[in-house]
Amino acid sequence: MRLTSPFLPYFKRTQSQLGVSDSIFYHVSADMEDTWANGIYHNSRYGIFHLHTENGKLKIELTSKGLKTLKFRKMTVKSEKEAVMKVREWVKKTQLEVR
Repeated sequence: MRLTSPFLPYFKRTQSQLGVSDSIFYHVSADMEDTWANGIYHNSRYGIFHLHTENGKLKIELTSKGLKTLKFRKMTVKSEKEAVMKVREWVKKTQLEVR
C-alpha cells in the first residue's frame, strides 16, 4: 500500500506477518522521487523503519539507511501515529543537517 504524507517527499507503508505478529515497514526518503540518481530509491537519502511488538511493547527501529543520513535509535512508542511522527522528525533532521 502506498500512502503519501504532506511532510515527507516519499513515504510507503507496507505490512507483513512474521510468525504470529504483524509488522509494519515504512520506506521513506528525504528526497523527491524525481531527484534520485537513476530513479533508484536506494540512491536517495532513504530509511526503512520497522514497527513491531517486542515483549508486549511497540517498538520502532531503523533497519536500513542510505548514505548521508542520520542515525536513529530504537525506541518504544505508544501508537503507530507516534511512530510516523518520529519518522517525520528523522526525515526533517536529515533534510536540514545532511546535504
